[in-house]
Amino acid sequence: MAGLASRCFRHAPWVIALWLLALAGLVLAAQHAGAAYRDTVALPAADSTSAAELLPKGDTERVVITTTGTIDAARDQIEPLLRKLSDLDHVSQVVSLYAAPELVSADRRTAVIVVSFDAPADQLGPELAGELVETARTDNLTVGVSGQLAAMTVGAPNLGNAGIGLIAAAIVLLITFGSLTCVVLPVFTAAVSVGSALAVVVLLSHLLTVPKISTEIAALLGLGVGIDYALFVLTRYRQGLREGLPPGAALERAADTSGRSVVFAGVTVCLSLAGMFTVGMAFLNGIAITSAVSVGLTMLAALTLLPALLRFTGMRKLPRHSAPGRGWAGLARSVTRRPAPYAIGAVLVIVVLAAPALGLRLGVPGTGHDPPGSPTKVADTLLAEGFGPGANGQLVLVAERPDPVAADALREIVATRADVSPGPVPTVTPHTGPDDPATAELVGWLREVAGPGWHVGGAVAVQTDFSAAVTSRLPLFLAAVVAISVLLLAMVFRSVLIPLTAAVMNLLTAGATIGVVVAVFGGPIEPYLPVFLFAGLFGLSMDYEVFLISRIQEEWRRTGRTCTAIVDGLVSTGRTITAVALIMALVFAAFAFVDSRVVREAGVGLTVAVLLDAVVIRCLLVPAVMVRLGAANWWPSRRREHPAAPIPDARDKAGWIH
Repeated sequence: MAGLASRCFRHAPWVIALWLLALAGLVLAAQHAGAAYRDTVALPAADSTSAAELLPKGDTERVVITTTGTIDAARDQIEPLLRKLSDLDHVSQVVSLYAAPELVSADRRTAVIVVSFDAPADQLGPELAGELVETARTDNLTVGVSGQLAAMTVGAPNLGNAGIGLIAAAIVLLITFGSLTCVVLPVFTAAVSVGSALAVVVLLSHLLTVPKISTEIAALLGLGVGIDYALFVLTRYRQGLREGLPPGAALERAADTSGRSVVFAGVTVCLSLAGMFTVGMAFLNGIAITSAVSVGLTMLAALTLLPALLRFTGMRKLPRHSAPGRGWAGLARSVTRRPAPYAIGAVLVIVVLAAPALGLRLGVPGTGHDPPGSPTKVADTLLAEGFGPGANGQLVLVAERPDPVAADALREIVATRADVSPGPVPTVTPHTGPDDPATAELVGWLREVAGPGWHVGGAVAVQTDFSAAVTSRLPLFLAAVVAISVLLLAMVFRSVLIPLTAAVMNLLTAGATIGVVVAVFGGPIEPYLPVFLFAGLFGLSMDYEVFLISRIQEEWRRTGRTCTAIVDGLVSTGRTITAVALIMALVFAAFAFVDSRVVREAGVGLTVAVLLDAVVIRCLLVPAVMVRLGAANWWPSRRREHPAAPIPDARDKAGWIH
């Protein structure tokens, strides 16, 4: 690490130029190639997939229109719309609302135009999707479009609020360090690396199954950890300057200590994200890969771009705060003297926050949660108002061997619980909305009463199967991520109980995080969100665990007194952990205000997870539990009179991470 940082420092102009050229080149390449995001979920063994294979392969869209008067009075406007829709490329059929009475609402103010294409939506592409939506717009009519093709036109969430998070983080940096340089360098380093990562995500969308949400998740993680990684290196560099080292030597020491911590932290996050591969879905694999790319580039920027920038800063001022505050010393002594009340209090806080998680319901929210004004959101609203809440959650019953007699008998049974259309392929319209648990129950009931040879399809059926597939693989995923974290901590601290207690506490934090998300957003919660939150939480919490425990272990190796080591470790690192967590939480919190539901959920979840883990877990529960465990914390290690060779987290006397 020292050699890499030294070379970047000596050849700073070239390193900075290469990073900026790489950023510009990647952005231009991404703009030229365009995004090819795929939100489709491949479920080969699912019943809904079997139904889709028996249905016509072309995509079907529904253009929903409503008027201030009646559909009949607006015929002069609707008939030209029918002709324009028929002239679109790849359109095989347009079903006129005037030829199908069931396509008109009871009050004759809302109607549906069914547009059939000769190819699936993913083959038709976003350009035709845009043409469809643009063609459907008609003066004096409120128009929405529902279907897989229309969903492609729902743009990526506006990430402008992320700038607010960066400004708030910059204010915390300025207050904490008292130096404008310490504000600009971490923010600039994170911005360059995350900008490059987002361009890479766009390019990867042409090679992998990359869902649209990957961009927001990559930005969320990259900005959060990028500022912190740069901050770790920068803090240790300042300490070297304070000790009188020349800039080059100070940077080499920072790279050997803080740089190694950054590598460990980054690799841990990436390995935790890799646990998503155990679910076995290309959809989640795309999120894992793109998120890991973002974290990896921010880690690389902290080790190369930041040292190059330091060449030109001339920064020699000391940190404004040079000694730990008395508050941390008092808290540390209080926790070690009375560990039981603090442990009980921390656990109670976690239990209260985690309680709503008992009501967790996984599912893909319907288009009613799309951004306001989007064609799919408008269509969902118009369908619900004109035809009932289940109009945008229709299901289809498909037989492997069509039998009119069996179809009529099944139609009579289903009519007791839902509306059923006539025809050889019964269309079932639930009485409840796509997000209602009763609709998911209806899917299961239909499969039971239909029996062998029949399959249930439709968007709601696909979403139900997706949720079931993720849920069935969650135990393997959880075991993989927990095992990764336990093994890594065991390698670092050569202890058995420390990794195991850390895993238990991470599980507690995960439960509280999911509980807060459920309490704030209700249901259903996207099936992949708990997977992402769990992987991200385990990766990020490892940073705080290593920062705290390594300092405690260093003191224990020197003195052999566990309580004294815990006090020293908490005094030395408490302010640092909480400051770093606050910076990361401010960035995450900014994403809680974007116009995408799943991004808001991720922003709220990670904000709660970071603050809860840093304040309640690491500063209260971990010290309290360690006091009770005593010398057993370090088994099978033995105390040595002198500190071991460099631990991944070294600190100066002020408690700042190096």
